[in-house]
Amino acid sequence: MTIKSRALPITALAALLASTTLTAKASQPIPTVHPGRLTVAYRTDDKPISFIANGKPSGFLVAFEQAVGAQLGLKVEFVSTDFASMLPSVKNHVYDSAAFPVLVTPPRRKIVDFTTPIGYAQARLVSRTDAPITKVDGAEKKTIAVTQGSALIPLLQRIAPGVKVKQFPNIAASTNALIAHQVDGLFTGLATADHLVAQHHGLAASQIVNSGEAAFPVAKSNPKLRAALNTAIATLMKNGTYTKLFQKWNPANVTIPNALYARYPGMPHEQPAKH
Repeated sequence: MTIKSRALPITALAALLASTTLTAKASQPIPTVHPGRLTVAYRTDDKPISFIANGKPSGFLVAFEQAVGAQLGLKVEFVSTDFASMLPSVKNHVYDSAAFPVLVTPPRRKIVDFTTPIGYAQARLVSRTDAPITKVDGAEKKTIAVTQGSALIPLLQRIAPGVKVKQFPNIAASTNALIAHQVDGLFTGLATADHLVAQHHGLAASQIVNSGEAAFPVAKSNPKLRAALNTAIATLMKNGTYTKLFQKWNPANVTIPNALYARYPGMPHEQPAKH
């Protein structure tokens, strides 16, 4: 009786080994600060992006980071922080990333890596209606509040040379200073500016200026996490999650920039608001 060999042909064996290796790599846990958890920094006062409501983290990018974590099979833990310490803390593995649209700049790229874009940042200046500043370049020689460490500072100085910048730890402190006539205006992201104007009578907004690409920060020493986040972001852009969350949390006059649709082909567009 002839005994048939169970040995696989060399080509089939090589294919099996390659498949096994890929499966093993795919099953490897995503490297995070705490195994099985995605630790995300957030700000408690930057409505509608990242804030605290009823004692819990809330906002557009808080919800989006929760969706990212679910996509990766990771439990998301949010830790409140100030903007100035956010990037150094990501670099030093205190946090994995942040629920904030960090403006990508060359100096910041020296500190951390960034995911693919989660927005294209726009900003505007908020002033009092009793002393309005209708254009950003009208801030020249005036005192303007900006969040400490913000990349909007050099942008403002470029648009309005001679502006007097006064840095504050957060949006709440900047707003209080503006209302108390301690500064002439404040310069911040578009959604935040519009929210302030809607919430505070006596405040007015200037024209919109483009400030650049925004993304989530990731430690340079963790390229595997960056790759995983990019994959999750691409999926959530294309399946409509980002679009739905954007429309839910942002004012009706704040729309997704065309550049983001171009960056993620097939991304669903916003739907007209129902009246």
